[in-house]
Amino acid sequence: MTFRLEKRDGFARAGEYKEVKTPALIDLREDTSLEVEVKAPEFLEKIDRELYEAYNFEGEIKILVLEGLSEREKVEKIVSFRSFNLSPLYLPGVATPQNALIYVYLGADFLDNLLALRMAYDGVYFTPERNFRLESLKSLPCSCKFCEEVGSFKELNKFERYEFLANHNTEVLKREIELARNLIFSEEIRDVVEARSKIVPEAEVLLRYADRNYEAFEKYTPVFRKSKLYPTTDSSYRRVEVARYFERMRKVYSPKSKIALLLPCSAKKPYLLSKSHRIIRDKLGKALKGVNEIIISSPFVAPRELELIYPIVAYDTPTTGDWSDFEINFVAEKLSPLLEKFEKVYAYLHGGYRKVAEKAQKISGVEIEFVDDLNELKRKLESEEKTDFDLYSEMLRHMSLYQFGVGFEGKARGKYPELRFFGKGLAGRVDTNYGMLDIYEEFAHRLFEKGVYTIKIDEFDPKGTIFAAGVLEADERIRPNDVAVFYNSEVIGVAQAVMSGREMEVSEQGVAAIVRRKFHRKS
Repeated sequence: MTFRLEKRDGFARAGEYKEVKTPALIDLREDTSLEVEVKAPEFLEKIDRELYEAYNFEGEIKILVLEGLSEREKVEKIVSFRSFNLSPLYLPGVATPQNALIYVYLGADFLDNLLALRMAYDGVYFTPERNFRLESLKSLPCSCKFCEEVGSFKELNKFERYEFLANHNTEVLKREIELARNLIFSEEIRDVVEARSKIVPEAEVLLRYADRNYEAFEKYTPVFRKSKLYPTTDSSYRRVEVARYFERMRKVYSPKSKIALLLPCSAKKPYLLSKSHRIIRDKLGKALKGVNEIIISSPFVAPRELELIYPIVAYDTPTTGDWSDFEINFVAEKLSPLLEKFEKVYAYLHGGYRKVAEKAQKISGVEIEFVDDLNELKRKLESEEKTDFDLYSEMLRHMSLYQFGVGFEGKARGKYPELRFFGKGLAGRVDTNYGMLDIYEEFAHRLFEKGVYTIKIDEFDPKGTIFAAGVLEADERIRPNDVAVFYNSEVIGVAQAVMSGREMEVSEQGVAAIVRRKFHRKS
């Protein structure tokens, strides 16, 4: 396969196929050298098998025809293909400026301008948000070269009008697909898809059906990112990153103390650096030692031990103080299982945050003592018998369990949040760019011995890049952006994945991982 992956975000991916940067638009008015498969109509097979086979061409670019299918059926067909097939995918005859992004998000590498040309015949003028009848426009809301050069668009004859609209509509589509490519690289395609879906019913329906396929999308969706997460719509609560965070958090959270304190979130991340949390911690002082803190926000519930992990360290949500019933119920359901881990739960919460805790209290049956005054809270915490623990060490333990499923206990040094962790030597550090742990030799050997997050490579000495062609085996748990351990008979090292583990094994081209550091194998 001659497709070379450059960047992946779920099923959306940017790459290159025979010098064509993808995702890309196929202009049906031009000749193309792309090897697109051709499928004869299925009924022809029953009439003439030889003719049916003669008309079929097994090109590298696979084609899925979606005409006549419902939105649910379209998503099912694309997801079924994309879950097991990494070939370039072409969706013919579906693209408009309003849905191009969602189809790229679902996994399309190639779209075409069939609808752009067809609708040009009908006098339809494309914009990213809406399509207009050309004669209804007072002026052209576009500055593409075709709109700039057209002059008086209302005086065009039938043929001039078609040529203008065909060129303009195709140009708008090209820009949308180029936008999609850039959004994949900036890790923001989901954000814009969500925003667009609110004004495009077709895109909203496609997105809802797509979000029912968590397991399929999760295998290719990064766990850690450099970009921010913006949970600004109900669709945000269905994101892979949100569902996976709660799934992993529930598995790994094991508080040292039997006393919990519920606190509201802060706009500034990480929470410990926020003014509001500093005031609370300064006021409570030593009374907070041996108390496990849990921070409530929308849509997250975050133990203090995980506040440096993505997405907790990198989300930004509107804070008006008003909570919808949907938000309250969603967050309360996520909070309630955590309450059961404690013998005593205090809460310093107001407004919507308090409503969340009250709802969680009803769900779990665990009593929460609400305290509105910090001085009173301090007295109550001081009177409790507590098990002391080192917060930063607990952060290391929880982050390693969350990220690798392997615990690591060590000493923490450094200025928060730029923490470094030590066992016998430097074992890891907090990578604040991605909200994860970066690891060094001691931790790398631990993962290698456990056989988790490992990449077995051919017998070569990797310099800066490990290409998929050089990968022999890769752990299926690896997701794009993950820290992983590569090895062969001579070297062992740490790399950051570009592909998922499965993709590394089956791909013939493209970058599998970027080397961060390497060491000689221990004998």
